[in-house]
Amino acid sequence: MKKSIFLEQANIVIPIVDEHSLEKISSTKKLDQCNVIEIRIDLLMSVPDLKQKISKINAPILLTCRHPDEGGPEEFRDSIKRQSVITPLIQYASALDIEIDQAEHMKSILELAKSEGLLTLLSFHDFIGTPEKKHLQNKVSEGYERGADVVKIATTTNSFKDIISLMTLFDLFDSHHLSVMGMGRLGMASRLLAAQSGSVLNYAALQSASVPGQWEVNDFKKILKAANEM
Repeated sequence: MKKSIFLEQANIVIPIVDEHSLEKISSTKKLDQCNVIEIRIDLLMSVPDLKQKISKINAPILLTCRHPDEGGPEEFRDSIKRQSVITPLIQYASALDIEIDQAEHMKSILELAKSEGLLTLLSFHDFIGTPEKKHLQNKVSEGYERGADVVKIATTTNSFKDIISLMTLFDLFDSHHLSVMGMGRLGMASRLLAAQSGSVLNYAALQSASVPGQWEVNDFKKILKAANEM
């Protein structure tokens, strides 16, 4: 049975990027560390009995099969192949993440997800830096125009100015659902600020970080709780 993702709170998302983590998550009866499990299909295709393991996860599932331009393997550049590996797993999912720039090419799977009641997350990633505010604003607007329930913006935060550019999005789109985070040197600081500022999906690692600047989930929960109690 699919579980709901509640967008009125700062959800913690754990990305599952390897077989060991998937085994652990799929065999855990009660997942207290997080609110959502992200399944990185593009990084898990070699796992035996992948579909069966995903079906056992006791938490809302966010499906992601990342395009190579935004962090995925080259083999998933073809939109037809990407959609073919996502489709059989839709029945277990509560949400689907597709890049804003690929939304038109992935229109069929997005329409299927909508028809099945999944939340649609449209995303933008920059692994080098943080674009100017106007560029970020245009990306977010494009995501909503393409039908996103949530727009995700993940950039590399090399300076305090980068963090300000990201946080400004919450004021510009205060009536919409955003997931915002930094990567890199100031990634941890940006993620804490974003979670406090209204980011509805906040990514943290089950154990070791899969990207620079990512909190370990238990540490993130503790510091977020402490920050919110101040």
